[in-house]
Amino acid sequence: MKLALLFSPFIRMANSVKRTVSPRIRRFFEPKPSDHKYEPGTWKNDSAVQTKYGMVDGYSDKGTWCWKGIPYATPPVGELRWKAPLDTVPWLGTRKTRRFGNSAAQIMLFLGPTGSEDCLYLNIWRPKSSEKELPVYLYIHGGGNSIGSSATSSYFGNAVAKESNLLYVSVNYRLGAMGWFIHPAVTGRGSPEDQSGNYGTLDLVKALEWVRDNIRAFGGNPDNVTIAGESGGAFNVLSLLVSQTAKGLFHRAIVESGLAFIWNIQDAIAQSHRLLVALLVKDGKARNEEEATQLIGKMEEDQINTYFRSKSAFTITRNIPTMDFGMAEWRTLFADGAVLPEEGYSVFSAGEWASKVPIIIGCTKDEMKLFGFFRNDPPLNTPEYDLVWRYHSLLWRANGVDEVATRMTTNSDVPVYAYRFDWGSVDDSGLSVLPGNKGRELGAHHAAEIPFFLGMGVADIAMLTGKTHTKQNQLGREKLTELCMTYLANFAKTGNPNEDSLPLWPAWDNTEDNDKVLVLDADFNDLKLSYLKERITVQAVFDLINSELEETQRGKVLAMIDDFIPFRKQIGESA
Repeated sequence: MKLALLFSPFIRMANSVKRTVSPRIRRFFEPKPSDHKYEPGTWKNDSAVQTKYGMVDGYSDKGTWCWKGIPYATPPVGELRWKAPLDTVPWLGTRKTRRFGNSAAQIMLFLGPTGSEDCLYLNIWRPKSSEKELPVYLYIHGGGNSIGSSATSSYFGNAVAKESNLLYVSVNYRLGAMGWFIHPAVTGRGSPEDQSGNYGTLDLVKALEWVRDNIRAFGGNPDNVTIAGESGGAFNVLSLLVSQTAKGLFHRAIVESGLAFIWNIQDAIAQSHRLLVALLVKDGKARNEEEATQLIGKMEEDQINTYFRSKSAFTITRNIPTMDFGMAEWRTLFADGAVLPEEGYSVFSAGEWASKVPIIIGCTKDEMKLFGFFRNDPPLNTPEYDLVWRYHSLLWRANGVDEVATRMTTNSDVPVYAYRFDWGSVDDSGLSVLPGNKGRELGAHHAAEIPFFLGMGVADIAMLTGKTHTKQNQLGREKLTELCMTYLANFAKTGNPNEDSLPLWPAWDNTEDNDKVLVLDADFNDLKLSYLKERITVQAVFDLINSELEETQRGKVLAMIDDFIPFRKQIGESA
């Protein structure tokens, strides 16, 4: 049964991709290119909008206006693969924007290749009203920067637009080795951005530039833009905060379950070399890795460049090892010195990052139980399961929330609002609002907050986990959804989630005994909010493991942690 459930969200995403018309047919019906740009229009409460690049026509969608599949950059194909994105080409006539654009090229678990390298499209929802200068809420989808799409129902903007009175934008961007790739023979020429390897990051910058130049035509305010994202999307929000290329393009940031990792250039080149070796062996040009390495030593740079570019995105992706949910074992976000600083996230401690804007940052209490649920290692509902994924989840919070918030507020006065999302977690009495054993198996798992923050109801991830939203927990769940959306709407409008009628959400305070984290939770019928004063670090989690566990248990837990790739580097520094 669990395996059948596993297919459902991927089938949904695949169907959304299949519903898009093939590129060849679409080009026949789309407006022809133009050799000049236009003056963006003014908002008239209508589906037809004049952008800088041409006219778009959207449609009415559940009390909102909606535009899907608007190109924000030239397709990064052919010679533009592994290059910084370029402005989209203007068009003549009216472009119908009623279908999602292509998702990024990726290999979906069980279902195989989907999407396209031609993937740089965004979507917009806004209230049906004549109101102008609406705050803009730009959402970056998750998926570990190797899978995912903005075209899944969890990320639709109907509720944010209608209930919060915001203009909502979602965006696709290059993923995996198409979005983050450095090899001297391939990326060693061109502008600093072309050589950076951070193409997925630059796609998001280009989307923000498009918003700056065009969003007033939709009634949005380009001087009040909030960027938000969960998981891989949150990794990208953190990276945009430190990127000089994104400076001035957004004014608030929301980081949901992010991790603070930026990899060095040597890591990037090494993984590209491993990919080249794998491709040569797969092609039969070498019998093994040793022969492939010898062959590479004899190849000219132009030969390597031509060889890489001759491979489809799907061929490249197939030759990269995978992890949980089919995510590629491919490091992204490189400290190149042009797009992302060579110092990485240490710029937070120095108070010298590019965009010092108000920030909401947080995680779920049981982040890693989602991964444990499908690994079933250790087996579900055993003491070992509880131990392993408890410590994994604490490490996620330490790296992705507490240490980041501490650094950000050490040498700056930027307001940082931290949360922990607890809905679904087992309480001190061993009870959970989730049905059956789901409280112990999943709890407040990775991505559990998305339907509460975006208001779209049951998340796509529920197709993987089984039903967690029930009639029994509906009343408390709806109250928590309303509270979360109100906090985030206030934050997008003013940079502060608070208002007089709401429970106080305190800003992070490094003082030892002061409240630091707001706990978002509800029981079956009512809100259940609380505050955390403690600050945890990666080192403190390892100290806890060493003090709480006997040697046999400790070895098991540490081995499982070491298997989770994002923590390997920091484990070596902290354990």
